[in-house]
Amino acid sequence: MVEQLACEEMASTCHVEASSGSHVFKIAGYSLTQGMGVGQCLQSSTFTVAGHDWAIVFYPDGHCVNDTADHVSVFVTLVSDMAGPEDNDGAAVVRAHVDFGLLDQRRSPPVIKKESRLSHGFAAQGASAGYARFMSKAEVASSGLVHDDCLAVRCMVHVVRVREGEVAGTVAAVPPTSVLTNAYRHVATRTWPALKRRFGTEDGLAFLFELLLKCLMVYLNKQLRDDDDCSCDRERCRCKCGGCCCND
Repeated sequence: MVEQLACEEMASTCHVEASSGSHVFKIAGYSLTQGMGVGQCLQSSTFTVAGHDWAIVFYPDGHCVNDTADHVSVFVTLVSDMAGPEDNDGAAVVRAHVDFGLLDQRRSPPVIKKESRLSHGFAAQGASAGYARFMSKAEVASSGLVHDDCLAVRCMVHVVRVREGEVAGTVAAVPPTSVLTNAYRHVATRTWPALKRRFGTEDGLAFLFELLLKCLMVYLNKQLRDDDDCSCDRERCRCKCGGCCCND
């Protein structure tokens, strides 16, 4: 009779969650901001998302001299101290998706007319992410987005967190012992061509090796459990069983 072995197969789940919050930064007297100079900014009050404080930073004459002087720039800055999950390099990182938009205030409620999204890992207090060339100043002026000399900038932050789930185990059947025995014999004697002819492609071989290792672990775990279940005195045993089947 061909014996069917069983091995434990593990599975795990991680839950990706997001906490979201938005803030609208209204710049009243927008026309007076023209000519402030490249690199000069306006900053909103702080708003809180997922326990972190953020602020919108707006540059009416562009963020830097090189190629943004004819554009408005918009960024979001992490204002609070760091307290986030660890990244691969060991540094604390707050990961977030950020949506920027300009509101058409002529509508009720206001409608987002210009919107862009980015994803960023904020690795330190004061870290920023955004667009240096968000929209040309000429387009802002002609779009009707400046209503009653007021421009409204909207920012929505989605802070992403990964929560590990529990590990679940199931018992899965593996090929008969005779198949595994033949595979082990070929592996032990290093007759790779014969093994490949008998058990198929290299992918099949990799799967077979994995099963061999799993079955070995099952066997060793069973031996350890049998040893733990033994309640007799090994030193007093007078037979060759090692004390595992003797009541003397």
